[in-house]
Amino acid sequence: MPNRGNRNVGIISSNLGPNHNDPGFLSKDFPHSPPKLYITAEDNDFDLLTVNEWRSEGFNVEYIPMGNGGNEYRMKLESLSRSNLGPCETYGIIAYGDAASFCLEHFHVLDNNPEFKLCCLIAYYPTRIPDTRTKFPGGIHVLVHLSTGEEVGIVKQTQIVGIQGKKRTDKRKIDRGMGSGGTMQVSYPSYTYNAVPGFAEHDLDEFDRVSAELSWTRSLATVQRAFRRDVDLEKVLEQNIESKFYNRHLQQTLSTYTAHKSPHVTYVPTLTGAIGSEELQRFYSEFFIDRNPESMKLTLLSRTIGSDRVVDELHVSFKHTQEMPWILPGVPPTNKKVEILLCASSSGLLDPKVVPKKASDAGVKRLPVMGRRAAKSVLVGYDESDEGEATNELIPEWDDDANDDVGNTADEGDKSNGAKTKETEKDEETTERLEEKKPEQSTLSQEQHEDSKTQGD
Repeated sequence: MPNRGNRNVGIISSNLGPNHNDPGFLSKDFPHSPPKLYITAEDNDFDLLTVNEWRSEGFNVEYIPMGNGGNEYRMKLESLSRSNLGPCETYGIIAYGDAASFCLEHFHVLDNNPEFKLCCLIAYYPTRIPDTRTKFPGGIHVLVHLSTGEEVGIVKQTQIVGIQGKKRTDKRKIDRGMGSGGTMQVSYPSYTYNAVPGFAEHDLDEFDRVSAELSWTRSLATVQRAFRRDVDLEKVLEQNIESKFYNRHLQQTLSTYTAHKSPHVTYVPTLTGAIGSEELQRFYSEFFIDRNPESMKLTLLSRTIGSDRVVDELHVSFKHTQEMPWILPGVPPTNKKVEILLCASSSGLLDPKVVPKKASDAGVKRLPVMGRRAAKSVLVGYDESDEGEATNELIPEWDDDANDDVGNTADEGDKSNGAKTKETEKDEETTERLEEKKPEQSTLSQEQHEDSKTQGD
Protein backbone atom coordinates (compact mmCIF):
# COMPACT_ATOMS: atom_id res chain seq x y z
CA MET A 1 0.00 0.00 0.00
CA PRO A 2 1.35 3.47 -0.76
CA ASN A 3 2.51 5.61 2.12
CA ARG A 4 -0.30 8.16 2.23
CA GLY A 5 0.27 9.22 5.84
CA ASN A 6 -2.16 9.61 8.75
CA ARG A 7 -3.97 6.43 7.84
CA ASN A 8 -5.57 4.41 10.64
CA VAL A 9 -7.43 1.20 9.89
CA GLY A 10 -9.27 -0.97 12.37
CA ILE A 11 -8.51 -4.56 11.36
CA ILE A 12 -11.42 -6.88 12.04
CA SER A 13 -9.98 -9.72 9.94
CA SER A 14 -7.23 -9.87 7.36
CA ASN A 15 -5.87 -11.90 4.46
CA LEU A 16 -3.04 -9.81 3.12
CA GLY A 17 -1.53 -12.52 0.92
CA PRO A 18 1.96 -14.04 1.08
CA ASN A 19 4.86 -12.05 2.48
CA HIS A 20 8.34 -12.66 3.86
CA ASN A 21 6.93 -13.67 7.27
CA ASP A 22 5.32 -16.75 5.82
CA PRO A 23 6.98 -20.10 6.60
CA GLY A 24 9.04 -21.36 3.70
CA PHE A 25 9.49 -17.96 2.05
CA LEU A 26 13.24 -18.44 2.44
CA SER A 27 15.01 -21.78 2.43
CA LYS A 28 16.44 -23.15 5.67
CA ASP A 29 19.92 -22.82 4.17
CA PHE A 30 19.58 -19.07 3.78
CA PRO A 31 21.99 -17.39 6.27
CA HIS A 32 20.17 -15.82 9.21
CA SER A 33 21.44 -13.57 11.97
CA PRO A 34 20.21 -14.13 15.55
CA PRO A 35 16.67 -12.70 15.75
CA LYS A 36 16.57 -9.11 16.96
CA LEU A 37 14.65 -8.34 20.12
CA TYR A 38 14.25 -4.87 21.62
CA ILE A 39 13.32 -4.38 25.28
CA THR A 40 11.96 -0.97 26.21
CA ALA A 41 10.82 0.71 29.44
CA GLU A 42 10.84 4.16 31.05
CA ASP A 43 14.21 4.17 32.85
CA ASN A 44 17.73 4.38 31.42
CA ASP A 45 18.57 0.88 32.64
CA PHE A 46 16.57 -2.30 33.04
CA ASP A 47 16.48 -5.63 34.86
CA LEU A 48 19.63 -7.42 33.68
CA LEU A 49 18.33 -10.86 34.62
CA THR A 50 15.43 -10.53 32.18
CA VAL A 51 17.72 -9.24 29.44
CA ASN A 52 20.12 -12.15 29.95
CA GLU A 53 17.29 -14.69 29.94
CA TRP A 54 16.26 -13.56 26.47
CA ARG A 55 19.87 -13.57 25.29
CA SER A 56 20.25 -17.12 26.60
CA GLU A 57 17.31 -18.12 24.43
CA GLY A 58 19.38 -17.10 21.37
CA PHE A 59 18.12 -13.56 20.74
CA ASN A 60 20.15 -10.47 19.93
CA VAL A 61 18.78 -8.18 22.66
CA GLU A 62 19.06 -4.40 22.85
CA TYR A 63 17.52 -2.12 25.44
CA ILE A 64 15.85 1.16 24.45
CA PRO A 65 14.87 3.64 27.20
CA MET A 66 11.62 5.49 26.64
CA GLY A 67 12.81 8.66 28.35
CA ASN A 68 10.18 11.39 28.17
CA GLY A 69 8.40 9.72 25.27
CA GLY A 70 6.92 12.02 22.62
CA ASN A 71 8.36 12.50 19.13
CA GLU A 72 11.88 11.48 20.08
CA TYR A 73 10.72 8.07 21.29
CA ARG A 74 8.40 7.73 18.29
CA MET A 75 11.34 8.32 15.96
CA LYS A 76 13.32 5.61 17.74
CA LEU A 77 10.50 3.13 17.18
CA GLU A 78 10.15 4.09 13.53
CA SER A 79 13.88 3.62 12.94
CA LEU A 80 13.88 0.02 14.18
CA SER A 81 12.62 -1.42 10.89
CA ARG A 82 15.51 0.24 9.04
CA SER A 83 18.41 -0.66 11.35
CA ASN A 84 20.68 -3.69 10.98
CA LEU A 85 18.12 -6.01 9.44
CA GLY A 86 19.11 -8.34 6.65
CA PRO A 87 16.90 -9.49 3.78
CA CYS A 88 13.51 -10.60 5.04
CA GLU A 89 14.63 -10.34 8.69
CA THR A 90 12.16 -9.21 11.34
CA TYR A 91 12.36 -7.93 14.90
CA GLY A 92 10.32 -8.04 18.08
CA ILE A 93 9.60 -5.66 20.96
CA ILE A 94 9.01 -6.40 24.66
CA ALA A 95 7.74 -3.27 26.40
CA TYR A 96 6.93 -2.43 30.02
CA GLY A 97 4.66 0.12 31.68
CA ASP A 98 4.23 3.43 29.86
CA ALA A 99 6.51 2.23 27.07
CA ALA A 100 4.12 -0.70 26.56
CA SER A 101 1.20 1.73 26.25
CA PHE A 102 3.08 3.83 23.70
CA CYS A 103 4.12 0.84 21.59
CA LEU A 104 0.63 -0.68 21.57
CA GLU A 105 -0.93 2.56 20.33
CA HIS A 106 1.85 3.23 17.84
CA PHE A 107 1.83 -0.16 16.15
CA HIS A 108 -1.94 -0.42 16.15
CA VAL A 109 -1.73 2.00 13.22
CA LEU A 110 -1.18 0.22 9.91
CA ASP A 111 1.47 2.60 8.52
CA ASN A 112 3.75 2.25 11.55
CA ASN A 113 4.86 -1.27 10.62
CA PRO A 114 6.17 -0.81 7.07
CA GLU A 115 7.00 -4.00 5.18
CA PHE A 116 5.77 -6.01 8.16
CA LYS A 117 9.19 -5.88 9.84
CA LEU A 118 7.77 -6.00 13.38
CA CYS A 119 6.73 -9.61 13.97
CA CYS A 120 5.83 -9.58 17.68
CA LEU A 121 4.95 -7.11 20.43
CA ILE A 122 4.80 -8.17 24.10
CA ALA A 123 3.34 -5.59 26.49
CA TYR A 124 3.63 -5.80 30.28
CA TYR A 125 1.13 -3.92 32.46
CA PRO A 126 0.36 -0.99 30.11
CA THR A 127 -1.85 1.81 31.40
CA ARG A 128 -3.50 2.19 27.98
CA ILE A 129 -4.44 -0.41 25.37
CA PRO A 130 -5.92 -0.07 21.87
CA ASP A 131 -9.53 -0.73 21.01
CA THR A 132 -10.22 -4.25 22.27
CA ARG A 133 -12.58 -4.92 19.33
CA THR A 134 -9.91 -4.62 16.63
CA LYS A 135 -6.90 -6.73 15.75
CA PHE A 136 -3.36 -5.55 15.10
CA PRO A 137 -2.48 -5.10 11.43
CA GLY A 138 0.47 -6.53 9.54
CA GLY A 139 0.48 -9.99 11.09
CA ILE A 140 2.01 -8.83 14.41
CA HIS A 141 1.95 -11.45 17.16
CA VAL A 142 0.68 -9.42 20.13
CA LEU A 143 0.48 -10.45 23.78
CA VAL A 144 -0.60 -8.19 26.66
CA HIS A 145 -0.01 -8.91 30.37
CA LEU A 146 -2.30 -6.97 32.73
CA SER A 147 -2.53 -6.62 36.51
CA THR A 148 -5.89 -7.49 38.05
CA GLY A 149 -7.57 -4.59 39.83
CA GLU A 150 -5.63 -1.89 37.94
CA GLU A 151 -7.39 0.71 35.83
CA VAL A 152 -6.53 0.82 32.14
CA GLY A 153 -7.55 3.26 29.41
CA ILE A 154 -9.02 1.74 26.24
CA VAL A 155 -8.13 4.05 23.35
CA LYS A 156 -10.59 4.25 20.46
CA GLN A 157 -10.28 6.23 17.22
CA THR A 158 -12.38 6.81 14.13
CA GLN A 159 -11.56 3.89 11.83
CA ILE A 160 -11.63 5.49 8.38
CA VAL A 161 -9.00 4.85 5.73
CA GLY A 162 -6.98 8.00 5.09
CA ILE A 163 -8.23 9.79 8.19
CA GLN A 164 -6.78 9.51 11.68
CA GLY A 165 -9.75 10.50 13.80
CA LYS A 166 -10.00 11.95 17.26
CA LYS A 167 -9.04 9.69 20.13
CA ARG A 168 -11.49 8.71 22.84
CA THR A 169 -10.30 6.91 25.97
CA ASP A 170 -12.64 4.85 28.14
CA LYS A 171 -11.49 3.75 31.58
CA ARG A 172 -11.88 0.15 32.63
CA LYS A 173 -10.88 -1.72 35.75
CA ILE A 174 -9.20 -5.01 34.87
CA ASP A 175 -11.09 -7.98 36.27
CA ARG A 176 -9.62 -11.43 36.90
CA GLY A 177 -10.40 -12.71 33.39
CA MET A 178 -11.57 -16.24 32.59
CA GLY A 179 -10.68 -19.35 34.56
CA SER A 180 -7.60 -19.76 36.73
CA GLY A 181 -5.31 -18.50 33.98
CA GLY A 182 -6.94 -15.08 33.66
CA THR A 183 -7.54 -15.13 29.91
CA MET A 184 -9.06 -11.88 28.62
CA GLN A 185 -11.71 -11.93 25.89
CA VAL A 186 -10.38 -9.27 23.52
CA SER A 187 -9.34 -9.28 19.87
CA TYR A 188 -5.66 -9.70 20.72
CA PRO A 189 -4.27 -12.21 23.26
CA SER A 190 -4.27 -10.85 26.82
CA TYR A 191 -3.83 -12.32 30.30
CA THR A 192 -4.43 -10.98 33.79
CA TYR A 193 -2.34 -11.65 36.90
CA ASN A 194 -3.16 -11.25 40.57
CA ALA A 195 -0.13 -9.01 41.07
CA VAL A 196 0.74 -5.32 40.88
CA PRO A 197 2.54 -3.68 37.92
CA GLY A 198 6.22 -4.52 38.06
CA PHE A 199 5.60 -8.20 38.83
CA ALA A 200 7.84 -9.38 35.98
CA GLU A 201 10.96 -7.33 36.84
CA HIS A 202 13.35 -9.10 39.20
CA ASP A 203 14.99 -5.93 40.49
CA LEU A 204 11.73 -4.35 41.73
CA ASP A 205 9.99 -4.83 45.07
CA GLU A 206 6.81 -5.64 43.15
CA PHE A 207 8.37 -8.75 41.60
CA ASP A 208 6.08 -11.79 41.92
CA ARG A 209 7.71 -15.10 41.04
CA VAL A 210 4.58 -17.05 40.09
CA SER A 211 3.19 -14.29 37.88
CA ALA A 212 6.63 -13.65 36.36
CA GLU A 213 7.12 -17.30 35.42
CA LEU A 214 3.62 -17.62 33.94
CA SER A 215 4.06 -14.50 31.85
CA TRP A 216 7.56 -15.62 30.80
CA THR A 217 6.22 -18.93 29.48
CA ARG A 218 3.49 -17.18 27.51
CA SER A 219 5.83 -14.51 26.19
CA LEU A 220 8.43 -17.06 25.12
CA ALA A 221 5.80 -19.08 23.27
CA THR A 222 4.59 -15.97 21.42
CA VAL A 223 8.10 -14.86 20.45
CA GLN A 224 9.09 -18.36 19.33
CA ARG A 225 6.04 -18.57 17.07
CA ALA A 226 6.71 -15.13 15.63
CA PHE A 227 10.31 -15.99 14.73
CA ARG A 228 9.44 -19.61 13.90
CA ARG A 229 11.92 -20.91 16.48
CA ASP A 230 9.85 -23.62 18.17
CA VAL A 231 11.81 -26.03 20.36
CA ASP A 232 11.01 -29.75 20.65
CA LEU A 233 11.04 -29.98 24.45
CA GLU A 234 9.29 -33.34 24.39
CA LYS A 235 12.31 -34.91 22.69
CA VAL A 236 14.64 -33.47 25.34
CA LEU A 237 12.42 -34.80 28.12
CA GLU A 238 12.36 -38.27 26.62
CA GLN A 239 16.15 -38.25 26.45
CA ASN A 240 16.28 -37.23 30.11
CA ILE A 241 13.96 -40.06 31.20
CA GLU A 242 15.73 -42.64 29.06
CA SER A 243 19.20 -41.74 30.32
CA LYS A 244 18.42 -41.57 34.06
CA PHE A 245 15.96 -44.45 34.41
CA TYR A 246 16.93 -46.95 31.72
CA ASN A 247 20.37 -46.33 30.18
CA ARG A 248 21.66 -45.03 33.52
CA HIS A 249 24.09 -42.74 31.77
CA LEU A 250 25.14 -39.87 34.03
CA GLN A 251 26.56 -37.46 31.46
CA GLN A 252 23.64 -37.92 29.08
CA THR A 253 21.29 -37.15 31.96
CA LEU A 254 23.16 -33.99 32.91
CA SER A 255 23.32 -32.82 29.30
CA THR A 256 19.52 -32.50 29.18
CA TYR A 257 19.48 -29.79 31.84
CA THR A 258 19.63 -26.16 30.82
CA ALA A 259 22.79 -24.16 31.44
CA HIS A 260 21.66 -20.53 31.29
CA LYS A 261 19.68 -20.70 34.54
CA SER A 262 20.64 -22.52 37.70
CA PRO A 263 19.54 -26.05 36.75
CA HIS A 264 17.59 -27.82 39.45
CA VAL A 265 15.43 -30.83 40.11
CA THR A 266 13.15 -31.38 43.10
CA TYR A 267 11.15 -34.40 44.17
CA VAL A 268 8.38 -33.08 46.36
CA PRO A 269 7.25 -34.25 49.03
CA THR A 270 10.68 -35.52 50.10
CA LEU A 271 12.46 -32.33 48.97
CA THR A 272 15.27 -34.40 47.53
CA GLY A 273 17.16 -33.23 44.48
CA ALA A 274 19.79 -30.66 43.64
CA ILE A 275 20.37 -27.04 42.68
CA GLY A 276 23.20 -26.14 40.34
CA SER A 277 25.40 -28.24 38.06
CA GLU A 278 27.72 -29.57 40.79
CA GLU A 279 24.88 -30.68 43.07
CA LEU A 280 23.05 -32.25 40.13
CA GLN A 281 26.08 -34.34 39.25
CA ARG A 282 26.45 -35.52 42.83
CA PHE A 283 22.74 -36.20 43.30
CA TYR A 284 22.37 -38.30 40.16
CA SER A 285 25.70 -40.12 40.56
CA GLU A 286 25.33 -40.98 44.26
CA PHE A 287 21.60 -41.03 45.00
CA PHE A 288 19.69 -41.74 41.78
CA ILE A 289 21.25 -43.38 38.71
CA ASP A 290 22.28 -46.63 40.41
CA ARG A 291 19.72 -46.46 43.21
CA ASN A 292 16.69 -47.61 41.21
CA PRO A 293 15.76 -51.32 41.02
CA GLU A 294 15.73 -53.13 37.68
CA SER A 295 11.98 -53.63 38.11
CA MET A 296 11.34 -49.87 37.73
CA LYS A 297 8.56 -49.27 35.21
CA LEU A 298 7.12 -45.90 34.08
CA THR A 299 3.79 -45.60 32.28
CA LEU A 300 2.80 -42.24 30.79
CA LEU A 301 -0.81 -41.33 31.59
CA SER A 302 -0.99 -37.77 30.26
CA ARG A 303 1.32 -35.06 28.99
CA THR A 304 0.91 -31.29 28.69
CA ILE A 305 3.52 -29.40 26.67
CA GLY A 306 4.20 -25.67 26.96
CA SER A 307 6.79 -23.45 25.35
CA ASP A 308 9.30 -23.99 28.16
CA ARG A 309 7.89 -26.86 30.23
CA VAL A 310 6.31 -30.29 30.01
CA VAL A 311 3.98 -31.66 32.64
CA ASP A 312 3.57 -35.43 32.87
CA GLU A 313 1.34 -37.69 34.87
CA LEU A 314 3.07 -41.03 35.31
CA HIS A 315 2.29 -44.35 36.90
CA VAL A 316 5.47 -45.67 38.54
CA SER A 317 5.86 -49.20 39.83
CA PHE A 318 8.84 -51.10 41.23
CA LYS A 319 9.80 -53.78 43.70
CA HIS A 320 11.54 -52.16 46.66
CA THR A 321 14.67 -54.33 46.58
CA GLN A 322 17.18 -51.57 47.40
CA GLU A 323 17.27 -48.26 49.23
CA MET A 324 16.05 -45.37 47.04
CA PRO A 325 17.16 -42.05 48.60
CA TRP A 326 15.37 -39.82 46.07
CA ILE A 327 11.88 -41.15 46.77
CA LEU A 328 12.11 -43.30 49.95
CA PRO A 329 15.03 -41.77 51.87
CA GLY A 330 16.08 -43.73 54.96
CA VAL A 331 13.76 -46.66 54.23
CA PRO A 332 15.61 -50.02 54.03
CA PRO A 333 14.57 -52.45 51.27
CA THR A 334 11.25 -54.17 52.04
CA ASN A 335 10.87 -56.37 48.93
CA LYS A 336 7.35 -54.99 48.61
CA LYS A 337 5.84 -53.89 45.31
CA VAL A 338 5.23 -50.14 45.20
CA GLU A 339 2.87 -48.30 42.86
CA ILE A 340 2.60 -44.51 42.91
CA LEU A 341 1.50 -41.63 40.73
CA LEU A 342 4.05 -39.01 39.81
CA CYS A 343 2.18 -35.81 39.04
CA ALA A 344 2.01 -32.06 39.64
CA SER A 345 0.18 -31.98 42.98
CA SER A 346 0.94 -30.61 46.44
CA SER A 347 1.45 -32.62 49.64
CA GLY A 348 -0.76 -32.12 52.68
CA LEU A 349 -0.02 -31.27 56.28
CA LEU A 350 1.42 -34.24 58.15
CA ASP A 351 1.97 -34.86 61.85
CA PRO A 352 5.52 -33.66 62.72
CA LYS A 353 5.87 -36.63 65.10
CA VAL A 354 6.35 -38.96 62.14
CA VAL A 355 9.19 -36.85 60.70
CA PRO A 356 12.58 -36.91 62.45
CA LYS A 357 14.17 -33.68 63.65
CA LYS A 358 17.59 -34.82 62.50
CA ALA A 359 18.70 -36.90 59.58
CA SER A 360 20.48 -39.20 62.06
CA ASP A 361 17.11 -39.98 63.64
CA ALA A 362 15.82 -41.41 60.38
CA GLY A 363 14.13 -44.77 60.78
CA VAL A 364 11.42 -46.87 59.26
CA LYS A 365 8.78 -45.75 61.79
CA ARG A 366 8.49 -42.29 60.25
CA LEU A 367 7.10 -41.23 56.91
CA PRO A 368 9.81 -39.94 54.51
CA VAL A 369 8.00 -36.71 53.67
CA MET A 370 8.51 -33.03 54.40
CA GLY A 371 4.87 -32.05 54.98
CA ARG A 372 3.70 -28.46 54.53
CA ARG A 373 7.22 -27.19 53.78
CA ALA A 374 7.24 -29.16 50.52
CA ALA A 375 4.07 -27.50 49.25
CA LYS A 376 5.22 -24.06 50.36
CA SER A 377 8.59 -24.39 48.67
CA VAL A 378 6.90 -24.70 45.27
CA LEU A 379 5.41 -21.22 45.69
CA VAL A 380 8.47 -19.61 47.27
CA GLY A 381 11.05 -20.99 44.86
CA TYR A 382 14.59 -22.21 45.14
CA ASP A 383 16.20 -18.78 44.94
CA GLU A 384 14.85 -17.46 48.25
CA SER A 385 16.91 -17.35 51.44
CA ASP A 386 14.34 -18.63 53.95
CA GLU A 387 12.89 -21.55 52.02
CA GLY A 388 14.45 -23.70 49.33
CA GLU A 389 13.37 -26.41 47.00
CA ALA A 390 15.68 -29.41 47.23
CA THR A 391 17.19 -29.66 50.73
CA ASN A 392 17.97 -33.41 50.94
CA GLU A 393 17.48 -33.28 54.71
CA LEU A 394 15.90 -36.74 54.62
CA ILE A 395 19.00 -38.27 52.99
CA PRO A 396 21.42 -38.86 55.90
CA GLU A 397 24.44 -39.25 53.61
CA TRP A 398 23.92 -35.87 51.88
CA ASP A 399 25.11 -33.73 54.79
CA ASP A 400 26.15 -34.92 58.24
CA ASP A 401 25.33 -31.48 59.66
CA ALA A 402 21.67 -31.53 58.65
CA ASN A 403 19.48 -28.71 59.86
CA ASP A 404 17.71 -29.30 63.16
CA ASP A 405 14.38 -27.89 62.02
CA VAL A 406 13.33 -30.73 59.70
CA GLY A 407 9.79 -31.76 60.34
CA ASN A 408 8.76 -28.68 62.33
CA THR A 409 5.70 -28.25 60.18
CA ALA A 410 3.05 -27.57 62.78
CA ASP A 411 1.60 -24.09 63.04
CA GLU A 412 2.94 -22.00 65.89
CA GLY A 413 -0.64 -21.48 67.04
CA ASP A 414 -1.12 -25.22 67.32
CA LYS A 415 1.96 -25.50 69.55
CA SER A 416 0.89 -22.77 71.93
CA ASN A 417 -2.72 -23.69 72.60
CA GLY A 418 -2.71 -27.42 71.93
CA ALA A 419 -5.37 -27.11 69.22
CA LYS A 420 -5.41 -29.84 66.62
CA THR A 421 -6.66 -29.67 63.06
CA LYS A 422 -8.63 -32.52 61.60
CA GLU A 423 -5.68 -33.34 59.36
CA THR A 424 -3.34 -33.59 62.37
CA GLU A 425 -5.72 -35.82 64.34
CA LYS A 426 -6.08 -38.10 61.36
CA ASP A 427 -2.34 -38.34 60.87
CA GLU A 428 -1.75 -39.13 64.55
CA GLU A 429 -4.22 -41.99 64.29
CA THR A 430 -2.38 -43.23 61.20
CA THR A 431 0.93 -43.04 63.08
CA GLU A 432 -0.42 -45.17 65.94
CA ARG A 433 -1.60 -47.80 63.46
CA LEU A 434 1.74 -47.78 61.69
CA GLU A 435 3.67 -48.33 64.94
CA GLU A 436 1.56 -51.37 65.74
CA LYS A 437 2.69 -53.05 62.50
CA LYS A 438 6.07 -54.37 61.46
CA PRO A 439 8.42 -51.57 60.34
CA GLU A 440 8.96 -52.90 56.83
CA GLN A 441 5.21 -53.12 56.25
CA SER A 442 4.16 -49.85 57.84
CA THR A 443 6.15 -47.39 55.79
CA LEU A 444 5.46 -48.95 52.41
CA SER A 445 1.74 -49.43 52.94
CA GLN A 446 1.42 -45.76 53.69
CA GLU A 447 3.80 -44.80 50.92
CA GLN A 448 1.71 -46.69 48.36
CA HIS A 449 -1.14 -44.32 49.12
CA GLU A 450 0.96 -41.13 49.01
CA ASP A 451 0.95 -39.23 45.74
CA SER A 452 4.38 -37.96 44.86
CA LYS A 453 5.24 -34.88 42.89
CA THR A 454 8.19 -34.27 40.59
CA GLN A 455 9.31 -30.74 39.60
CA GLY A 456 12.30 -30.27 37.28
CA ASP A 457 13.89 -27.44 35.39
